[in-house]
Amino acid sequence: MVLNAQRDLETDVSIREIQNGMAVKEAMTKEIFVMNADASVLEVAREMADNNADNVIVVEDGDSVGIITENDIVSKTVVRNILPAEILARDIMSSPIISIKPSTGIIEAAELMIKSDIRRLAVMEGNLILGMITDRDILSISPGLNTILVNLIEMNRERDFLQETAVERGICQRCGALADNLTEVNGVPMCEDCREEEGYYD
Repeated sequence: MVLNAQRDLETDVSIREIQNGMAVKEAMTKEIFVMNADASVLEVAREMADNNADNVIVVEDGDSVGIITENDIVSKTVVRNILPAEILARDIMSSPIISIKPSTGIIEAAELMIKSDIRRLAVMEGNLILGMITDRDILSISPGLNTILVNLIEMNRERDFLQETAVERGICQRCGALADNLTEVNGVPMCEDCREEEGYYD
């Protein structure tokens, strides 16, 4: 009982510290990968595979004009039966890039991700990209932050109640990951991987 109280106290302090001043620049990943807008999607995919990256920034004439993620490659080429070598980066990139300043607070970054329904934000100073911050970066900061993100997701869902979907997005209460395919198992929201590990199947 005392241990749980101590853990709760530590969690509260950790969340308070984040709320009071932890900036995105302290949690972002500084390593970014860049590809030209005229590169083929095959070249982009190879660059991502070679660097074990899940996204690349697309540039044109020195300016950052878009971002390509693994999901973009799958949903905009593979699913449509388009050969990656026959389509350009500019044709599948997401644009404009949704970004925040390095001084932005972690909580504000989480809110922007939820509102924009994305998992990563470019951290920019003017036109210069300094790094990327992802939902996983934020969740790794403090286990207690999961509670904040769940609340933010619920608040956002209430404000935007017309946007209903069969896929529920939230925090898996077993592994702590932000997932798009949560299903309640005995009242506990779980992602697909955790449901399988527990022996539950759709």
